[in-house]
Amino acid sequence: MTEPDPLLFQLKDSLQEFDFDRCLELARSLESKVDDMDGRLLIATAYIEVGLPADALKILTDLDSLGSSAPGSDEELIRILQHRLSEARFLTGDPQGALVLSLSLDPADELESADREFFLGLCRDHMGDSETADEHFKRATELDPTGNPAVPVISADEAHELIAHVLEELPDPIRKQMEEVPVILENLPELILIQESRGQISPDTLGLYFGDGMPNRHLGGFSSSEGMPTASSIRIYRRNLERMSRDAKDLVEQVRITLLHEIGHHLGLDEDDVSNMGLA
Repeated sequence: MTEPDPLLFQLKDSLQEFDFDRCLELARSLESKVDDMDGRLLIATAYIEVGLPADALKILTDLDSLGSSAPGSDEELIRILQHRLSEARFLTGDPQGALVLSLSLDPADELESADREFFLGLCRDHMGDSETADEHFKRATELDPTGNPAVPVISADEAHELIAHVLEELPDPIRKQMEEVPVILENLPELILIQESRGQISPDTLGLYFGDGMPNRHLGGFSSSEGMPTASSIRIYRRNLERMSRDAKDLVEQVRITLLHEIGHHLGLDEDDVSNMGLA
């Protein structure tokens, strides 16, 4: 039996310590060296955690095609593979594929059932069926109220009022710079954005800045030829903000922080600048 590469243990430790720079370095180094299912699942997990789900999807799809013939395969690892593959599909803009695969998997216990209900809700939401999505979220809360608390809600009108209030409170020089930058409230990011970014724009993103033909330029460049808006604008995603908030008060604060964060990018600040200003 071949001994596992020592770097795999370092990768596992880096994941547990949330050291994502080190995770990426190790995953890149290990990808061409490791062929057993357990190790490749760990590498795929690292790619998901560092925000490169398309890289994870390739590994997972290859493993899925091998199935039980993959080196080191066993029943539990195949089960983990299916869960990771469903997650990677969702993160790269294929909620329907993620939904179909998730529905084919039997939850191990009530907590896993709750998590699956929440995930199915995410998939349905991004498929444009918010009513069914809310039913899944409600069932997730019923099954595990601690792990999946009820989602606070902010109406479109309330969100628009809050956005207007935040803009009014900006210092005069910044408010003037924002006069030509529309702030657009949407439920969720469009799938085309997620797909064309290869998942670097997450389905769960809270807001995006579009400018100079490059949305969210701190994540990577996109040209207008790819169908992206060329005029500067800010998009705020209401449904995602609801889901990441603890309660109604926190939801209001998260809308404010997200808007200020994207305004920071319009002003030319990078992620570190925005974080240092307390807008991350």
